[in-house]
Amino acid sequence: MKKRVIVFGAGGHAKVVVDVLEQMGIYQIVGLVDDSAELKGTVRGGYSVLGNKDDLAGMSGAGIDGVIVALGDNYRRKLVCEEVARMGFRSISAIHPSAVIGSRVRIGAGTLVVAGVVVNVDAEIGENVIVNTGATIDHDCRIAAHVHLSPGVHLAGRVSIGEASHLGIGAVVLPNVSVGKHCIVGAGAVVRENLPDKIVAVGNPARIIKQNEVALGF
Repeated sequence: MKKRVIVFGAGGHAKVVVDVLEQMGIYQIVGLVDDSAELKGTVRGGYSVLGNKDDLAGMSGAGIDGVIVALGDNYRRKLVCEEVARMGFRSISAIHPSAVIGSRVRIGAGTLVVAGVVVNVDAEIGENVIVNTGATIDHDCRIAAHVHLSPGVHLAGRVSIGEASHLGIGAVVLPNVSVGKHCIVGAGAVVRENLPDKIVAVGNPARIIKQNEVALGF
């Protein structure tokens, strides 16, 4: 029997998550949950929006096998994942069948791996990570929890990405380079040297332009 799951989120990113779950063929999507009150009772992508976090809490013990949080924002996704865990739900991962996953790769709970992704041998991906369309992660990379790698991001071998960092579309990180926690790396940036925590970097080569103000409280 297929496992019964709920998707937290009803926006564009949730549509991607739903598609991956459908492609996997092992889950039955019971419905969606979203904190936008006006969405309750509507249908998004063929599934009913069942309510908000309070409604989800009431479903604990109702035969739900897992929840995946489908929110693109790293901080909101992290907070919701923590709330869902406190409710007693298990986080599930969603890995598109077209993704190429190498030997001895470890992928944490609640992580999304979208179509066209390649993850090479001995890479480690933490919990609640988004590896978006066509991104590549080479051998021995270390991706911490709550990271978002946007479409077309390319990480060379032995790259490290710190917790809750977000790499924009088409960003590239060269071999043996680390990006700190709570960083934003702009679209198309080329990271050639290590970046510290809580900064915003853009360009080729990537240069720090300011602190990540959103991250200062984390």
